[in-house]
Amino acid sequence: MKLLTAGILTLLSIFSTQVNAHGVDLFAEATAKHPSTKVVTAISTPAQSDDLVGSVMSQLGLSQGQAEGGLGSLLSLAQSSLGSSDFSSIADSIPGIDGLLSAVPEMDSGSGMSGLLSKAGGFGDSLKGGAMVYDAFEKLGISKDLAAPMIDIVKGYLDANGTSGTSDLLMQGLGAIL
Repeated sequence: MKLLTAGILTLLSIFSTQVNAHGVDLFAEATAKHPSTKVVTAISTPAQSDDLVGSVMSQLGLSQGQAEGGLGSLLSLAQSSLGSSDFSSIADSIPGIDGLLSAVPEMDSGSGMSGLLSKAGGFGDSLKGGAMVYDAFEKLGISKDLAAPMIDIVKGYLDANGTSGTSDLLMQGLGAIL
């Protein structure tokens, strides 16, 4: 019986990170019901933005810096497209978003597609914003073909962790590259 209880608690500890992301701590509940069970190692729960970065890293094969910079560039475009009041629900749904936004590489205003568009004039800001995302991806060594899958990952994350309509706002804010 002790072996079965230990096995169940081990499984609960493995899945507690995902469960904790939804505000329920089954691991603590299980150990409270079975106080004789000894926990050898403390389990830390990563922040939700770490879960988002980890998902991008594992699903797209990117480094942490690439994942953070790529996510930051997409979120920066959404922020500039939506404005601060609409973007706030997205920001509230992704803890540590400031770190992602600050991971966007600094761009030379005269280079890349965004530089060409700014020199040509007459184009809308959305074209420039989309070009800036692709320029950031290039600087980070990320194929621009990974923009759509990265957007899908963020959308899925917001569907699971954001408030109602948050993922729709993201898609609206990223309209320049969709």
